[in-house]
Amino acid sequence: MAKLTINTTQNIEIDFKAASIGERILAFLLDMIFKILYFIVFYYLNTIFHFSNLFPDDIWSINAFFILISIPVIFYTVIFEVLMQGSTPGKKILGIKVIKIDGYQATVVDYFIRWIFRVIDLFIGNGIIAVISILATSKSQRLGDFFAGTTVISTKNRVSLSTTIFQEVEQEYKPLLPQVIRLSDADIGVVKEIYLKYIKSRDYSLIKALANKLESELKVDQGQLALNNQEFVELVLKDYSHFTGKE
Repeated sequence: MAKLTINTTQNIEIDFKAASIGERILAFLLDMIFKILYFIVFYYLNTIFHFSNLFPDDIWSINAFFILISIPVIFYTVIFEVLMQGSTPGKKILGIKVIKIDGYQATVVDYFIRWIFRVIDLFIGNGIIAVISILATSKSQRLGDFFAGTTVISTKNRVSLSTTIFQEVEQEYKPLLPQVIRLSDADIGVVKEIYLKYIKSRDYSLIKALANKLESELKVDQGQLALNNQEFVELVLKDYSHFTGKE
């Protein structure tokens, strides 16, 4: 399983484990099973409640009925990736998920772009294009990932920060938060620990709570810095390293 080193906007390196091709294929097959189960369940419900009788008995109405009931299956992947923050039921079971290659959460547009390219990646050549693309790219990306700026990682593996992250603050670096010196080494240790848990779990409620706590402690308005929660926490860590010279 390949290791992915992703550089954030604060020049912090995060190591991820790329999801293997086997994991991605198994997740795809599991999702296919769930889609088939949906049709089976709907079929039996239709025999009981006769939903199809709501449509006139002509070819156009029958086609419209089947298109309507197929919408959840057609948009299955993009719907679940949006709702489950990068996962589908199949991906969740296999412990893999979609993230941006800068380490942040993918957007609805990113998930939609990945979904659009499924036609080329997965259904033309029975997935050969996707396999070749994943093997040929440094960040294990199929075409949809490449154009969306995403990749698929394993959440089962330990994720670590580079051991030299906070030491390698460039000399010309200009810190924005001098008040970080109010924090103790113990405080920063807790911040790093929570940050690492977030990087591993991608639990956005965790990074939000941490950012809010730091914002309160440092008496700073995060919104004025135009940073999201992860970027703000990374800035605190980097500025602390700059002022104290401590990792």
